[in-house]
Amino acid sequence: MNELFLYEAARAQHIQEVIQPLLRKKGVILCDRFSDASVAYQGHGRGISLRWVEQLNRIATGGIKPHLTFLLDCPSDTGLRRALKRNLRSANKEDRFEREKIQFHDRVRRGYLFLAQKAPSRIKVIDTRHGEGMVFQEMRQHIDQLLRRKGY
Repeated sequence: MNELFLYEAARAQHIQEVIQPLLRKKGVILCDRFSDASVAYQGHGRGISLRWVEQLNRIATGGIKPHLTFLLDCPSDTGLRRALKRNLRSANKEDRFEREKIQFHDRVRRGYLFLAQKAPSRIKVIDTRHGEGMVFQEMRQHIDQLLRRKGY
């Protein structure tokens, strides 16, 4: 539960200090993870009540939701292998989640896929097994469509 509160507090601060000022300027904002991550990791992964996680998300975000979310998907064991490999090359090793059992990662993945099923117009599932080039092209296509719809 403490983990969830810490993430929500950080999210609320990020909204207040970074996102809200950019929204007032009509800026384009890109985030690496947002409130869906808490639903997937703390709700589905840790087993904290989804209703509770969603309520804290609404408080922390003030109801702000992304226009577009990418779910970069692959089987849990593939993602875990990639993360461990990345950590070996990085000076900043973040391995707390990587130390979790594969069952945790499976629950998180199912949580993300459940969210994508609930919000298919916002959450675009991209299979990362097709390689970086294809992932980039697919993301770019969705971004271009959104920017055209928003008049950018």
